[in-house]
Amino acid sequence: MHRRIKRVIAAVLLVSLMIGCTGCRREKKEPKPTPKATAKVDKGNAEATGDGDGQADVPLVIACGRFSKQFNPFTAASISDKQVVDLTQIPLFRNDRAGRLVYKGIDGEVRQYQGRDYTYYGAADLSIQYDDKKDITDYRIKIRDDLIFSDGEKVTIDDVIFSLYVFCDNDYKGEAALKNMPIKGLLNYQADSTKAEKISDKKVRKYMKQKPAKLQRWIQENIKDKGITSRKAQRLTERQARILLAKNKGKRVKNISGIRKINDYELAITTRGYEREMSGALQIPVCALHYYGDTSKYDVEKNKFGFRRGDISAILANKTAPVGAGAYRFIKLEDNVAYFNSNELYFLGCPEIAYLQLKDMTDILAEAEKELKEKLDAAPKTEGVSASPEEPVNPLIEVTEVTEGVADVISGDFGSEELPWIAAANSNGGLTGNTIKSELCSDGEYHYIGIHGVNVSVGGKAGSSASANLRKALATIFSVSRGALQENGGDLVKIVNYPAAQELWLSPWENEGNYAVAYSEDLDGTEIFTDDKEAKAKTELAAGIALEYLEAAGYRIENRKAVEAPEGASLQYTVWLAGGEDNPLYPVIEQAEETLGGIGITLKIREIDGDELLQEKLGSGSQQIWASSRPIEDMDLDARYGTSQNPNIFGIRDKKMKKAIGSLQGIMTWKNRRAVYQQCFDTVMDWAVEVPVCEYQKLTMFSSKRIDTDTIAQDITPYYSWLNEIQKVRMK
Repeated sequence: MHRRIKRVIAAVLLVSLMIGCTGCRREKKEPKPTPKATAKVDKGNAEATGDGDGQADVPLVIACGRFSKQFNPFTAASISDKQVVDLTQIPLFRNDRAGRLVYKGIDGEVRQYQGRDYTYYGAADLSIQYDDKKDITDYRIKIRDDLIFSDGEKVTIDDVIFSLYVFCDNDYKGEAALKNMPIKGLLNYQADSTKAEKISDKKVRKYMKQKPAKLQRWIQENIKDKGITSRKAQRLTERQARILLAKNKGKRVKNISGIRKINDYELAITTRGYEREMSGALQIPVCALHYYGDTSKYDVEKNKFGFRRGDISAILANKTAPVGAGAYRFIKLEDNVAYFNSNELYFLGCPEIAYLQLKDMTDILAEAEKELKEKLDAAPKTEGVSASPEEPVNPLIEVTEVTEGVADVISGDFGSEELPWIAAANSNGGLTGNTIKSELCSDGEYHYIGIHGVNVSVGGKAGSSASANLRKALATIFSVSRGALQENGGDLVKIVNYPAAQELWLSPWENEGNYAVAYSEDLDGTEIFTDDKEAKAKTELAAGIALEYLEAAGYRIENRKAVEAPEGASLQYTVWLAGGEDNPLYPVIEQAEETLGGIGITLKIREIDGDELLQEKLGSGSQQIWASSRPIEDMDLDARYGTSQNPNIFGIRDKKMKKAIGSLQGIMTWKNRRAVYQQCFDTVMDWAVEVPVCEYQKLTMFSSKRIDTDTIAQDITPYYSWLNEIQKVRMK
């Protein structure tokens, strides 16, 4: 309740500030780049020589892992292969730094992030119109008319249509979500039957209950083997059931009726209802029809889309030599190094660096580690003296590879104990200095602690104030115990205070007036933590507040300890922990166990053999407390907290939240959508069923000696890589 009051006050203040500042703040927009031949680069030259027009001839060397040699944009799956694709292709749409789609890419959009203005240009514009009466949504896509593939061919809407049809084909087995979107006519096209979209829900449910062999095989291959769970699994299974039921029934279907070409640079897509994931599903690469497809098999009016329907093998056969409209041209893969040169036709401008290499460092790092071990073993040992950054040999081989020029950029999951060795390479003793520039970015996972609403309650009434107070007592201790991660992980741990990635546009940001530390209020709604308090003082304060919550929940307190629990509650709760002490949240649970024990509540840790088993057990509904994580892009509130999952893993049932989640299925402005999400976040915190913990961060090292690090994109996030602005990076 106090969070909601605080949010209203903050909103009023924000409106006042916006009114007061109207006309006094002007957004600074970067000029629109245009493609032109600004460099003299031989397309076949993969060596670090040549005459660039104002470009650096020294190659930029980016370290990567093993190549699977699947450089085709329809098949690339490994991280290294995707990097090759990202360098050579352009996406139809992309996100800004906060994970929000850029809708006006042609003329550019200015958006704020962390108080800074950034201009975003893209390949296309997207407008969305929802028809409430017909319950359909129209997506109008317009691409730039000056896009050119690196081989000189113009990019037109036919390349987009070709790409759409490949990603929607039954033979496509990749990760793109487009083939499962509710595009009008798509299900009929995939079933090759006019009946598929007319089959009743009742008939689909009956068919699924029968568990036919064909459907079970499909579930095993496409759901279970891929680890898909909950609402998404149910939705995909229902789609496949319709396809199987419609087989050999009705009339055959020649095209996807919801995809319509308007002219050479525009198309429209119509979906049934409004699907909030559709915009994200349109973030596909624009693939060259003339290169990957067959132009003799392309004629939209004759329902020919550049390949044989149901067989994309010819498209996938070209795996190792990608061609696209991206910032770089692929030259060759040789000795585990992928060579590129700049694409002077790139629509965001010719890259400042003429030559680029993606270098598989797996064997190089392994050999360097072996040599380092031999060197350290041979070095004289000083008994009782531990290694320190002042020693002449730096044991972090990645640092050595950067300082010696083997690679200019290396990313990795480094431990806190390794950070001093990175800092040791710089004369200022910092992570960024004269030798190495370090950039931190979330690894894409959100970590949390769950508290089941029903199983951790008073009198079995999950929604009562007494039950909420019990859970808030536990949540307050878990919240303050998050400090154990910062003590151990330092800069590599980013504490999160809402049930979403901290960088995400849906989540309150630290510089906003409504931002608050999770579970940092006492019974009266007063903030209990301040930055100037030491960790021990914070823990003692939190323990006192937890006792107040327990007493309000009906516990009997004597001598600062809970000695008797109310009916339906307990003095002992079990926390499920995948991997036990190896779990990344173990330090939090361990400290909470000690603190709760000091006030009379026993926290029993039960080790679960792996996260997969944990997720399976969460479906049983018998959990009390658990530690887990989810991908930051997973923002399906209905699957987590809604009533369609009966019961959901948090044991929460809230009518207002159900209504709010339902409203998200309709179209709304991004500001209104953000407000609804934050309302749902507040409800989760009021129920105290989820304690946001952290995001772990990856670290990228850039060579300050070889790269002009001022030209690297600022404010890198999981949604916006430094590679998004690779064309601006300069060598010294």
